[in-house]
Amino acid sequence: MKTLIVGAGVIGTVYGAHIAATGNQVSVLSHGRRTGEVAAAGLRARDVLGGGRVDADAEVVPDAGGDYDVVLVAVRRDQLASACAGLAVLAGKPAVLFFGNNPAGRLAIPRDLPGDVYLGFPGVGGVMAGETADYARIRPQPTTLPAAADPRLAALDAILSDRGFAIQRVTDMDGWLAYHAAFVACVAAALVRCGTDPVRLAADRATLILMCRAITGAFAGLRADGVAGLPRNLAVLHSPLLRMVAVRYWARTMRSPMGELWFAGHSRHAGAEMRALADDVAARITDSPALTELLRQPADTALLSSWPWPVSASSASSASSASSASSASSASGGARNQRRFWADELGVCFPSQFMASWRLS
Repeated sequence: MKTLIVGAGVIGTVYGAHIAATGNQVSVLSHGRRTGEVAAAGLRARDVLGGGRVDADAEVVPDAGGDYDVVLVAVRRDQLASACAGLAVLAGKPAVLFFGNNPAGRLAIPRDLPGDVYLGFPGVGGVMAGETADYARIRPQPTTLPAAADPRLAALDAILSDRGFAIQRVTDMDGWLAYHAAFVACVAAALVRCGTDPVRLAADRATLILMCRAITGAFAGLRADGVAGLPRNLAVLHSPLLRMVAVRYWARTMRSPMGELWFAGHSRHAGAEMRALADDVAARITDSPALTELLRQPADTALLSSWPWPVSASSASSASSASSASSASSASGGARNQRRFWADELGVCFPSQFMASWRLS
């Protein structure tokens, strides 16, 4: 399978490296300094919790004019228009899969884009450490692909599954992305109020409660608007009756390395995207006081307008600890510890029937 990667940040690097590691041909669309690094050193990805590492060669191409089976677009929301413009020269009809925050769904993609357009979402989060993508798999959120009967998507599903990625197929990706964008906007806004420091957010009970109230309000607003596709686990966790359970859950997550790897790193380095998501959600959902309050920029901080945000000492320490402990974690049962983290946290809160379905779908 011939794959073109558009966007060689964490997501493009991780998925491109794993696809190439199976012997498939991977090209990366040239764009700035980062793709210069790829041309010189290839795609490098390190699972900082599982301990695995992937180094793969990839050709950097000057434009998208080649013949590809799959085009994986892994760019931030604010880069989407320019990425689509660069795909106008695609040959044939490849499967063009967009991986990223996109609350507008298919409407955000030009209708005349060559190929068959699909929406999906990555199941990893992380940060770039030099030329290497340090990442962690997001176990409650598998890599999300559309439930379309396309043999190229089936091939991609099989490749990623063979590489150890959990995959879920979703029928209504437009709705799924709308709910996910609302969720991410709330988490990012809460992090900004705490200097994008997940450890600080974990200790700030008032902000966590506001964040959880805002997520519940956002979901209610989308449901009232007739939007389907709310992920089942988020629907359960953020039901009003379980609010304090959700507060405890997010406090524990933010204190762990996942707080930095899954949320804070991206919130810090993609400030323009997070602000745009917040604006989209605030404009669409106007009847939730908690959401309005959370998404309003705090008067005592200029963080939202001073991107990129500085790395706080505790969040830097959290990411460093996760990275430096990766090999030791692997040797001492890192995957087992991860399973225990989720089982301990969720098992306190949910009966077994919910535990069995604790996946985004």
